[in-house]
Amino acid sequence: MRIHASSGYTGDGSLFRTMPMGILRLSVKEAREVIANLPPAEGNGGLELNQGVSCALGNACFIADANPSACALLQIKDPASIAMAPIASVLSEDTLKHFTEGLYQLFRGQTAIAYDGSLTIAGGGEHQVAFNLWQAECNTTPNEVYLSFSSLRERISLEQAKDGLQSDLARSARISLLGEMTASIAHEVNQPLGTIVASAEAGLRWLFRDEPDIAEVKLLLERIAKNGKRAADVITTMRAMASNKKSERLPTDINSVIEEAVLLLRTDFAKRQVTLRLELSPILPLVKADKTQILQVIVNLALNAAQAMSDGQAWNRTLCIRTRQCATDIMVDVEDSGPGIDPHVRERLFDSFFSTKETGIGMGLAICRSVIEAHGSWIELQSTPHLGARFSFGLPAEQTHTNG
Repeated sequence: MRIHASSGYTGDGSLFRTMPMGILRLSVKEAREVIANLPPAEGNGGLELNQGVSCALGNACFIADANPSACALLQIKDPASIAMAPIASVLSEDTLKHFTEGLYQLFRGQTAIAYDGSLTIAGGGEHQVAFNLWQAECNTTPNEVYLSFSSLRERISLEQAKDGLQSDLARSARISLLGEMTASIAHEVNQPLGTIVASAEAGLRWLFRDEPDIAEVKLLLERIAKNGKRAADVITTMRAMASNKKSERLPTDINSVIEEAVLLLRTDFAKRQVTLRLELSPILPLVKADKTQILQVIVNLALNAAQAMSDGQAWNRTLCIRTRQCATDIMVDVEDSGPGIDPHVRERLFDSFFSTKETGIGMGLAICRSVIEAHGSWIELQSTPHLGARFSFGLPAEQTHTNG
């Protein structure tokens, strides 16, 4: 709740006592004197609020009164115990800086200041709160200001619950996606395992000849290693897609993420007679992203495109995945040569639980959009009837890293 300077919360003593948020009445006469005696900052003539100045001002503002809600949040049984205590005694170091900046702005004529911070409660520990600092217009004493605060725990709890629900939905969508691709994934794992077994058997035969062919055995061992890595990569990517770990955004090579997506999709593309074309820019900055979530987006968009071309009986089934740099963003395009998106469907395409498939649950594109928006970017669609569709999304580039 935000308090405005024109409010009467401080003019009525009984209201001051009964308000559900904590309110402190502060004496700031000495703080005004501290500011008056400080030299102006060089250049702009203002005041440089460094740590020393913040401490001085915090120790020059005294608690003249506290309502019961303030005492409860501060875990103080007797209001007299904090009477004339400096405000610095109940504010964390970072919050004290916000307070003194706000106080200076009040002295310069601003009517009210709002910010989030933390209280230092009795016995130790901190409590996250939303602060309002103001001076009531009806106040005839210019040396008094009011500081109100209300707990942020409920708001933080709701935000955490929302993040948790979104994470659970995204994981459910990934598992559903893996379920759709079970046959393709099984083929992608079984094929290199079959090659490994065949190569090992052939290698043994070359070794047990009267004159072992070491060169041939070496080639077969290299083939075994290559196919073992391919199978391991598929399994690692599957485990990442099915994981429920906390979202973590790290510097990521977007081209490598696309190559992992192709590992999962290659068999499905072959079954649907889809030709894949990769146009990956060879030199791109890294992006700061949750690799698993972005992998989910790419797999979902590419699989949707392949299904659209297959279901729409497109004669030229070509899927292009492209990366490019656009200003400070790295763009990813997933473009198909299918029937395009019906104009009547486009407006609802990203809505939760809307699907054009008979067996679809309508969460894939909704999750894609929420993931990209959570990364501070956007996802957009361009579509022309009978000429295909292109989904594009951007990710902010890490300016200090490159790959190539």
